[in-house]
Amino acid sequence: MEENKIEKEEAVAEEKEEQVEEKAEEAETIDEVDATDEPAAKETKKKEKKKDGKNKLEKENESLKEELAKLKNEYLKVFAEMENTKKRLKSESVNDRKYASQKVVSELVGPIDMLIQIVNMPAPSPEIQNYVIGFQMIANQLVDILKNEGLGNIEAAAGKDFDPKTMQAVSTEYDEAKPENTIIRVMQTGYMYKDRVLRPAMVVVNKKPVEEAPKDEKEGN
Repeated sequence: MEENKIEKEEAVAEEKEEQVEEKAEEAETIDEVDATDEPAAKETKKKEKKKDGKNKLEKENESLKEELAKLKNEYLKVFAEMENTKKRLKSESVNDRKYASQKVVSELVGPIDMLIQIVNMPAPSPEIQNYVIGFQMIANQLVDILKNEGLGNIEAAAGKDFDPKTMQAVSTEYDEAKPENTIIRVMQTGYMYKDRVLRPAMVVVNKKPVEEAPKDEKEGN
């Protein structure tokens, strides 16, 4: 009985030993496989990491390009605005110098115009005529000064075409012997200051009156 028991125990021990050996062999096989696959796995991970880094750099590069383009556009806009401002200020400065005396000339035109009209009136006596000659000389000197500053007469005379840019029609008359839209009379002299209209010429324009429709025809409509 004891011998059988010992034999059974020995058989069980051998079986367990065999199982241990099998498991050890399986572990060694797994270790060998892991050892074989480890360099490849590392290389794969390395490539993936390198690829991820490249993609990240490309995205950053694209982002920097977009930011650079945006900043360039903003710079060009600001530069264009500055150039336009410089041109406008330069133009304003030129105009300020060019038309610097316009206000003074404009204020003197009226009084000098009245003075010219007065000295051109007939004098009631020789004594007054002497004074008139003196005032006429003064008026001519003042006109010359204003002409040197850029004052000029608007060419408006009877028979000339009416120019709405430099003339103002104070009234209209009709003369069949004269063309329409021509000047019949000049009521007040007009003046230019350089290339600007300082005071338009006041004129009477030849204009055919508009014929009114017959009364019956108006009522019919």
